Amino acid sequence: MGSLAGPAIGALVVALAAGSVAVIGIGALATTVSSTAAGAGQLNVDAIPAHARHLAPWVIRAGSVCEAVDPPTVAAQIDLESGWNPAAVAHNPAGRGGDAVGIAQFQTGTWATWGGDYDQDGRNDPGDPEDAIVAMGRLMCDHVAWATRGVDTGLVTGDPLDLAWAAYFCGRNCVILAGGVPASGLAHDYPGQVRSRISRYTLVAAVGSWVFPLPAESYELVSRFRTAERPSHDGVDLAAQTGNPIYAVADGVVLAAGCTSAYCDRPGSPGLGGCGLRVNLNHGNGFATRYCHAVRLNVTAGALVKAGDVLGWVGSTGNSSGPHLHFEVHRNAPPLSSATAVDPLPYLGL
Repeated sequence: MGSLAGPAIGALVVALAAGSVAVIGIGALATTVSSTAAGAGQLNVDAIPAHARHLAPWVIRAGSVCEAVDPPTVAAQIDLESGWNPAAVAHNPAGRGGDAVGIAQFQTGTWATWGGDYDQDGRNDPGDPEDAIVAMGRLMCDHVAWATRGVDTGLVTGDPLDLAWAAYFCGRNCVILAGGVPASGLAHDYPGQVRSRISRYTLVAAVGSWVFPLPAESYELVSRFRTAERPSHDGVDLAAQTGNPIYAVADGVVLAAGCTSAYCDRPGSPGLGGCGLRVNLNHGNGFATRYCHAVRLNVTAGALVKAGDVLGWVGSTGNSSGPHLHFEVHRNAPPLSSATAVDPLPYLGL
């Protein structure tokens, strides 16, 4: 095996949803990765921690090397390996390969084979997260191919992807000696820990039937979408009693959940500004929804929710004159902006 050098990449297409893409630029390089190049999973970019979100194009590239290892799978493994910390170090004795470093936790010997200056910045280093992410994708795909051959010949048994993950963690000899994924210990747990994270980094498919965001007969429509009096009002206002539950209208992933005003520990006022306690949901297929002014939230960023799950409870935080839910629908999102906002009423049946 030798060092694998990849083509330059620049403005990469990041698959945000079926039929919807976002272009993320990197320097002056230029290559495009198709949103269908990898497996069926599409990357939920917003689940990546904010400090590492600029690495999304490289996750897409690493997840486009082979069908078995798609972008959400790469993201899940990075999450487990380093928590998206490019300076992470796991100390190991020299007899076990030495320290594992960087966002993908490469050891010196493994990096000598799989590392490369994939972002062409003049630095070939496992501490360079762009390089390390691409190297992870290439190594994992080679592990999958090796595991598939091993299963076919009877060398090992098990799911090739699980075997590949175990090999990434403890080496191929470890898997061969065990005849598959080791029966116990950290190497046994590793594949399951990666799998448990994949859903967080996978976009939910298209929105199906919608649930109303408030209990029946508990609300009054008091302000519509972009009226003559409020042309910049990007949603609808549903007056309701403080403490009424706020429901997710469809399955999704929480993009953001928190306070967007100067304070959210007490009722706001019309001059305060901000949405108060707010939740943004990504439903996939270009749909996203926003829920504002809650008195308390029940979810955190990255959580997976089902239609009808309680996101929080009605309040009057932020730019508000009384308890209500400000509700928005966005198409061709994320991101959620005035440019993507559409009238929610047709989706709510009002």
